[in-house]
Amino acid sequence: MYERADARKNVVVDGQAVLFDQSPIVVNGTTLVQFTPVFKMLGITSSWDQQKKQVVATKGETKIILNVGNKTAYVNGAPVTLQVAPTVVGGKVFVPLRFISEATGATLNITNNGNIIEVFSGNGITPSTIPAAQPPKPSTSTSTPTPQQLQNYLDQKHSKLAADGSQYNVSYITVVKDKLLIGVDFDFENYGTLIDNALDNTHIFRLMTPVAQDLQSKYGAYDIDFVFYLDFDTPIYTDSFGSQNIKALDNGYYHIRRSIFYLTYYVKTKEFDGYLINKDKKFIPMYNTTY
Repeated sequence: MYERADARKNVVVDGQAVLFDQSPIVVNGTTLVQFTPVFKMLGITSSWDQQKKQVVATKGETKIILNVGNKTAYVNGAPVTLQVAPTVVGGKVFVPLRFISEATGATLNITNNGNIIEVFSGNGITPSTIPAAQPPKPSTSTSTPTPQQLQNYLDQKHSKLAADGSQYNVSYITVVKDKLLIGVDFDFENYGTLIDNALDNTHIFRLMTPVAQDLQSKYGAYDIDFVFYLDFDTPIYTDSFGSQNIKALDNGYYHIRRSIFYLTYYVKTKEFDGYLINKDKKFIPMYNTTY
């Protein structure tokens, strides 16, 4: 038997919360995750053999073979014994997260009493290249918000963002740890306007200042991370989005989800740090801005 992990979005890869169709599970103390979303964010190419019930994963020169129900995996042909075998839950294949991560050169960091698992892919992004989490600060609220409480609040209060005469419809995902990690999803129509306006390097900060100040007022002195995503479905796509950011859907469309900006709002100094993220997940610094 297995137990569900506490949060639906409690796995973070290179600073980006992973969206799963089904929540991670814990089997005998080992966290297993739906393999496709994590593999794509880690830059792992994978295939599924329905007849053999076998996952084949490749990253660079590393090839991993996992078989559902079997604790023996193979890394470049060498057998490795897993603590827990891959399994199928609700029609989705789940694999041990730590084994897959470390076998492909990634590292793990477990925070928030085990509720948040941070994975750093090694693709030029490490804990030192992501703005470091600050020590927890006293909150003026009576309790720490849950991810769902934050998401509901943001969707109700800040589903429309506006700055410099432009307005955007957005949705959110959230993770609570020492900072608030908030994903902001833009559709394709909004994306073009956002990129045009963001060329001055300050539009993006003005857009998020009311959100950051509202969250500070409501939930206390948290520093806040914002990750902006281009997020939409399309019948066609170009490679400019990055293959790891494209998922084929059963209806013939493709789901595009690519990070485009990473912002940190420091509550104490009221300063924004900003990064543009290109399709290879490289961070390009923007100007620091204080409000």
